[in-house]
Amino acid sequence: MAKNKKSKGSGAYIFAGILIAIIYIINTFLVEKIYWGNQEVSRKTGRAMNALNRINDELTSINMDTLSIAAGLISPDEMGIVMGDTNKRYGNIVASEHQFESIDGLSEDVKNRYNYAKALITAYKEKLDSLGTESVGDEEKMNYILKQDIYPLQTTASEMLVATIDVVNVDTERMSKQNTKMAFGLMTAMMIVAILGEIAVWLFARRAKKARLELEEREKNLAEVDAKLKATRQKASDLAVMNVLTGMKNRYALDSDITDRLESGRFNIAVFDMDNFRSINDTYGYDFGDEYLASVAEKLKEEFSEVAEIYNITGNEFCFVFNSNISESQAMGIAQNIQRVMSSPYEVLNLAVQLPCSGAVYHYLPGDCLNVNSLLVKLDTALRSVKMNGGNMINTVMNM
Repeated sequence: MAKNKKSKGSGAYIFAGILIAIIYIINTFLVEKIYWGNQEVSRKTGRAMNALNRINDELTSINMDTLSIAAGLISPDEMGIVMGDTNKRYGNIVASEHQFESIDGLSEDVKNRYNYAKALITAYKEKLDSLGTESVGDEEKMNYILKQDIYPLQTTASEMLVATIDVVNVDTERMSKQNTKMAFGLMTAMMIVAILGEIAVWLFARRAKKARLELEEREKNLAEVDAKLKATRQKASDLAVMNVLTGMKNRYALDSDITDRLESGRFNIAVFDMDNFRSINDTYGYDFGDEYLASVAEKLKEEFSEVAEIYNITGNEFCFVFNSNISESQAMGIAQNIQRVMSSPYEVLNLAVQLPCSGAVYHYLPGDCLNVNSLLVKLDTALRSVKMNGGNMINTVMNM
């Protein structure tokens, strides 16, 4: 009983530790996600800024070349070189536009400003192409188109590109602040959870220690063991593989241990129980009967645990599965010793009690029984036959 309570306390303590570890892992994962989110935002911002600045730089260079042509600073011989550079710069603008447009997650404000700037650049190029084909040699017309159409387009496009860059910067700063705030919140929550977890672990440990102390006190005074203890014993007997009262394996453990041996195994098995055990409970009470059974079980383990696996399969019925090196005749001799030990007087609460016992021995052969239940039915049938004839004897199960 004390062992079970101790396990519950330890289990609660371990559960609290695992819970804290899970929370740490989750929070660490979220913080990492935010960190890499910031990294992704920075990467996208860098790509966007590089593309927009390059577009603006190339557009400015084209405009400077255009101004140089209008001012007569470029000779007709150099005109082809300048026009080739202009076409190359337009190619760079288009490549930068593709780079910018491939970036995901940009705000609608950024996209709108960029699209407006792109439309102005397209109009600028069309006007400049028109200038190149219609006004070469006509300085007055060229200057007019430059001042009235081309230069305003370039200026407005450049201003819109700068405005787009500003909006990108604002969006980046906003997202960085938002992620930073979220990361700070998660770190704070993680710290709070850690503190609460430590408090919970301390409370679990304190509660477990208190439970152990209470159990030690209960074990010193059997009079305090009442209906709650009986209910716990019954539950353990039904659900677990260990009988809490005697510390022996129970009926479920027997089924698990020998089921695989029924088809091809050969072994000796016996069952014993006290004759008229009910008189003990009726006369002295169930607590007294439990102590008596515990004393008998302790003696059985002390005397026979080296020659057989012992099971407490029901209240006062014990099953012995003899070791494989025990012969049939040896098993019968050991069975007589078991009967002697179980029939001996035991002192319980300063009162000597002695009950006779009956038993049944089965030399099991391969395939005799389909399952453990049918095997026990054979043994119990032989045992009942003994009791109907007065008890205090050992019967032998006949092989079919």
